[in-house]
Amino acid sequence: MAGQSGAEQRIAPKDIVITNQTLEYGNIEAWINIIKSYKESHPGHKVIVTYEGEPVGNMISLYKMEGDPNLNGFQLVVHAPDGNWKDVSKLYRFLVEGASARFERFINKEMYRVLNLF
Repeated sequence: MAGQSGAEQRIAPKDIVITNQTLEYGNIEAWINIIKSYKESHPGHKVIVTYEGEPVGNMISLYKMEGDPNLNGFQLVVHAPDGNWKDVSKLYRFLVEGASARFERFINKEMYRVLNLF
């Protein structure tokens, strides 16, 4: 948008559905790895996961929700000051897959390495 080059731009929240009924340790680890990979590829972008309208400040705090059968799902909000939305849909797809029973591909990596997803 003209005249808003310095303004921070934000994409509308998207729902992330938990497809395997409960949030497990592996799902949370997958999300941490996926978001870390996105941030590495897009410095300056903010990725915010919300639960029941509240931002999840620390992804590790999701471990306390592990095994909760009453999860309603999460939302993804991305802030991109540079207006580059190129990989946001890919980020969303990866987070949905990371929330499913197919999360293993996002946790099988060398220690201290960032996944090369984007």
